Amino acid sequence: MQQFFRRSALAMLGGALMAPLYAVADRIPLGLDINRGIFVQEIWQARKPRLCVANRTGKDQTLLVSRWRSRAHPAEPLLQWPIEAGSTVCHKAGKLAGEALIEYRLADGGAALGLLHAPGAPATETLEGSGFASLMGINGTCPTPGTWTEQASLWIKGGQVASLDLLTTVGADGALLEFPVDTRLDLPLLKPRSAESSSLLIEHDGTRLAIKSRPDTVAATVHRVRLEFDVPEVKQPTMYLLSGRQRILQTGWQCFVRGILVEP
Repeated sequence: MQQFFRRSALAMLGGALMAPLYAVADRIPLGLDINRGIFVQEIWQARKPRLCVANRTGKDQTLLVSRWRSRAHPAEPLLQWPIEAGSTVCHKAGKLAGEALIEYRLADGGAALGLLHAPGAPATETLEGSGFASLMGINGTCPTPGTWTEQASLWIKGGQVASLDLLTTVGADGALLEFPVDTRLDLPLLKPRSAESSSLLIEHDGTRLAIKSRPDTVAATVHRVRLEFDVPEVKQPTMYLLSGRQRILQTGWQCFVRGILVEP
């Protein structure tokens, strides 16, 4: 597959979303169309992947997950997951790990959502533990190398204060992350109420939360930030959105999004 360029990936510059990745040669989309109302978050535990899927289409859906080889060959169905309207489901996805590209499609009418790379074993050593980690953004977008989230459980109980850990590697220009940032994703927003770190500087000004390096911050070291949230009560399993942006030395601002799972 030839060199990729950005056309409609869920990326943002200065808070504006851009569109999915497309291959130049055959215009095959890499990334899922955010306007279709289906949102997929990849989550790892002990080096084993799960896919959590939110259905915001307004009606019950069945998601077809298929092996995709080329435009000349029909996709081969591997899995199908029913999802109630407004709900979120999580499934183990180890069966997909050996594949290359995976096609996502709705069973009703066969609407194509797009393609994603199959879950590939990440190198992050923290995935050896019993916790859950997310290294990629919703619908396979917003890659932020050296920054990921970890949490003790897959689901957060609604109606309480909850937390997750944000881990980031400080580069030569220092760490800088900001929350929240507006997106066009049709998911309810979960805003951090506070943040705490023993090695980074936290600034909280009204609704804006910034994470920065300090003069004594050691570069190329992974730093841990504990984010706390007021989690609303929910009536069914729901995917919430953690949305921010991260300063990247080579490219400026890069979006940072994660799906946070809340259960009744």
